[in-house]
Amino acid sequence: MASLTPYSGSLGKRLAKHLLRRATYNISKSRIEEFSNYDVNQAIAKLATIPVKNLNQPIHYVNGGLTQPSPWIDDDPIYGAVNTDNDSGNSKLRNFVVAWWLDEAKRDTSYRSKMTYFLFTDFTAASSTLNGQYGAFYDYLRLLEFFSLGDWKEFIFQVTKNNIMLSYLNNNQNTNTNPNENYAREVLELFTIGKGTQAAAGDYTNYTEKDVEEAAKVLTGWTYTWNDRNKANNGVEFGNIPCGYPNIWKHDYGKKEFSHRFNNYVIDAWDTSGKSSSQKEARIEAELKEFIAMVVDMDETAKFICRKLYRYFVSRNITSEIENDIIVPLANTFRTNFNLQETIDQLLKSQHFYDADDSDNSDEIIGALIKSPLDLVLQTLSITNYPVPDPITDGKSHYQNFYYWQVVLGILGPASQEPFVPPSVAGFPPTYEAPDFDKFWFNSSTIIPRYNMADILLNASKTKTNFYVSTFIEENVSNPNNPTLLVTELTDLLFPEAISSDRLNYLVHDILLEDGATTPQMWSDEWNIYKNSGNNAGVESVLKPLFRALTWSQEYQNI
Repeated sequence: MASLTPYSGSLGKRLAKHLLRRATYNISKSRIEEFSNYDVNQAIAKLATIPVKNLNQPIHYVNGGLTQPSPWIDDDPIYGAVNTDNDSGNSKLRNFVVAWWLDEAKRDTSYRSKMTYFLFTDFTAASSTLNGQYGAFYDYLRLLEFFSLGDWKEFIFQVTKNNIMLSYLNNNQNTNTNPNENYAREVLELFTIGKGTQAAAGDYTNYTEKDVEEAAKVLTGWTYTWNDRNKANNGVEFGNIPCGYPNIWKHDYGKKEFSHRFNNYVIDAWDTSGKSSSQKEARIEAELKEFIAMVVDMDETAKFICRKLYRYFVSRNITSEIENDIIVPLANTFRTNFNLQETIDQLLKSQHFYDADDSDNSDEIIGALIKSPLDLVLQTLSITNYPVPDPITDGKSHYQNFYYWQVVLGILGPASQEPFVPPSVAGFPPTYEAPDFDKFWFNSSTIIPRYNMADILLNASKTKTNFYVSTFIEENVSNPNNPTLLVTELTDLLFPEAISSDRLNYLVHDILLEDGATTPQMWSDEWNIYKNSGNNAGVESVLKPLFRALTWSQEYQNI
């Protein structure tokens, strides 16, 4: 029986690895050892401890008219006032914003970044939206982050009036004289309650075409000012994040009547006679909140989001047992106040998450998902302590050469996950395409880009930094002189589960010892030469193929 009962006892290394891989982009030997001594309450409390960011926003390196590194979105408490005199312009700001988010996510020791990306998969929008005003995409990411561990119901209201979302799904074009149903349709179909099985023409079980039409009326009148992202903001309570605002002349104040799927709910008509502009604006906001309350009050809405959370953190497979024993009680927790942190905490603490709720604790959960390209890259950078160029002292290499050209264009894009550039409004297929879900990450078109990651990271001329496998070995292996111990400790660090003796023998003898061309003693001698001389050329030539083999392996490609 699947169970949300909390796991008891210390996690140990195996389960600590599992938790860190699923809940963060930041994993290391020291963090695994630290978490192995925690029980689930201690571990989740640690993940809930939000670290201070390295940078609050992307900071442009000295270039063009800049005499010092400077922000070009908002004034910064450390790097001073906005200065756009940098020879880059808004056309490149999006690249800087994406690189900034990737680097901060890699550094993040909490589960905030993983949950931020989850909200992106829930309310998807493309970073290219509002081309030329990429500060607006920074605002969208800030909004996701602000609510990543907070009130999902309030988040729906806030993201609906976000400048990026208004533009991406054309709700800024939705007016009382020219209705546009794009956002109304997607907020029901993709973002909140889901379709369900079609019951009849125009009836999708959870909502009907009439509900889309009525929702579009509720959503009329919201707009933004393209050339002024600071025209309005959502207030101190919610982060002072720039957003859209209601246009009182373009809203439909008439009656909205929803179908039997929403219990024939009615939002009454409102007489605008004698009403002030502020009263009309308040009415537009109130109608939106009433609509959201109606949608989230439906049982299916909480279950729809909890299924998304389950597939994101646990498994693609939702059986009738999982539905009844995990999704339904988890949704009941979620519905109490729609707090994402309380809900994800319950899931990450559960016996089920650690595959400890049946007699076989190694058959369903641990190592059973395919790593997304984002997980693959950021966790590799983290676990290897990869020397990413510094964003302040080596900003051009950091933003442009490393993150944009190599990580984004070299690995993530070809592997079908260019960050925040979804192929459709539904997002990336592995997050919604049943029944395979995460299996879509690994196919004939993505396998080579995933394997190319190792070659890119090992190529200093591309990355503009020097990563040595020998340094990684020194930092993580107790006795590198011993080839069997070396591979055993590396696979224990990098793989979800212990490997078989045959697999170990292959990696030791066929890869590290070059199919017998090198003996264990020869390897030991080579390592000692490196340690005594500081010249790592000999060991690097042997360790690079091992690094490739480890990162190419099925075990490493899984999470």
